[in-house]
Amino acid sequence: MDPNAERRTYYPEEENVPLSEAVREAVIAHESASVNGDEFRLYEHVEPDALDSLFRDGADVGVSVRIRLPDVTVSIWGDGGVDIRVTDGID
Repeated sequence: MDPNAERRTYYPEEENVPLSEAVREAVIAHESASVNGDEFRLYEHVEPDALDSLFRDGADVGVSVRIRLPDVTVSIWGDGGVDIRVTDGID
């Protein structure tokens, strides 16, 4: 387990931002990420609406997605709450 990983849990029924925005914020918050919040655009790497719909509340199957960005890897999985983990490079 990467001690520098940025980990968050997202609850679709409790959050007031889309999952894609929570993922974007987690990438920016990751201390080793070399991205600037003003410069990082998640949509350049993945379709935000598609990501949001994969993890909509009420989905009864476990879903897992890994997004490899230039400097970090984002792992997202869930079956109710959605766990977001950002690690250096490819894990």
